[in-house]
Amino acid sequence: MAFLIHKIDTLIPEDYPYIFCDANVWITTLKYFGSNGVDTDEQPYQDFIEAVINLNNETNPVVSKKIKNRPKIVLTSILLSEIINAYMRNVAMKAYFGEEIYKSMNFKYNYRDNPSSDFKKKLSDLCSDICAFQDYTVVFDDSFKIIDPFSILPTLSSFDADFNDIYYYHFLNYHQMPFITHDKDCRFEDIVIGTNQKNLLKYSTF
Repeated sequence: MAFLIHKIDTLIPEDYPYIFCDANVWITTLKYFGSNGVDTDEQPYQDFIEAVINLNNETNPVVSKKIKNRPKIVLTSILLSEIINAYMRNVAMKAYFGEEIYKSMNFKYNYRDNPSSDFKKKLSDLCSDICAFQDYTVVFDDSFKIIDPFSILPTLSSFDADFNDIYYYHFLNYHQMPFITHDKDCRFEDIVIGTNQKNLLKYSTF
């Protein structure tokens, strides 16, 4: 067993037919295209996603012949749910109430069910932005039966990660896909991880 953690800007998208991006990476890209900008440590993820898009959009026949893979970004139901929920709580709600106030607000009462808020507009915009990536994604089922959640649950308390992250690990290990993430808790072995997260990079041997 070994850590296969790479600095994101050294990982070559063309090397992989399928790539799994964590919700935090999706949110970085959605923020970027939603004109909210990205932080300095998020920019490498945006560059990576743009490289994936460029590979898929390349039409020059000479260049196209040399492309090893036109990678697709894998989307699953659990990931899509996490993207929408996290974006609406941590980006849309935060922008509406402001940095100092939003953490004290109740998402459902103060934002989602508040007729004066911009929840419906932001949700509609978000769904439209996600759909704009349809040509660059491929839908996978969650392999729930194959992975068997009952084999994960007894070990959950021994990990410093939540269920979704551990489930993603098993999913990616089964499908042999790289994992692009900024989550410091995703310290997993035997799967390729691309990151700009300094705490994860401490375990890199590349």
